[in-house]
Amino acid sequence: MENALSELVEPIHADSFFSVSRSGEVHERLCYEYLDPDGYYRKVLRNEKLFKKEIEKLADNMQHFLNQERVEINSEQVRSQVDYCDIFLKGATEVVSVVYLIDFSGRFQKGANIIETWLEEEEAPYDFEIIWRYPIGTHIKEIETTLEFEIYGDLVTLWAFEGDEVGGYEKMEFDLVSTIFDSR
Repeated sequence: MENALSELVEPIHADSFFSVSRSGEVHERLCYEYLDPDGYYRKVLRNEKLFKKEIEKLADNMQHFLNQERVEINSEQVRSQVDYCDIFLKGATEVVSVVYLIDFSGRFQKGANIIETWLEEEEAPYDFEIIWRYPIGTHIKEIETTLEFEIYGDLVTLWAFEGDEVGGYEKMEFDLVSTIFDSR
């Protein structure tokens, strides 16, 4: 019964926020929104055993997908790790969120740095947005991606609409200042 209900849960939107630190740590908050017309996740949240099992399954599935990606910081491969997963209801609606906190780190240097990612190419199944927040004063030099994007100083926003071709090779090249005062 529970498996049949979980199959009725439909992903409808995603957003992601990356926080980049001078130390080389990158922290991501990834949120998927699902349409859950039969209340599967409401049932999961009311049953601690089922909740633990579902969180473990979600985190394992996400880790599996992350392990399929290749991410490099300054030509050194890094590993993304799911550190947190939770389910949140969106009030009295049929929309629920699954939130992941994902971390990876590499070695940044003062001056030029590159983050490269190789992802599976696919058609976006829903709209999504991504924000990368770099340390204050960072100069974004170049972005290579299939996504639409805008650069706002040390912020980068990227997005795709349902049906857009996404994935493949992505690159962000940026100059990192060592302190806030270097940018003045």
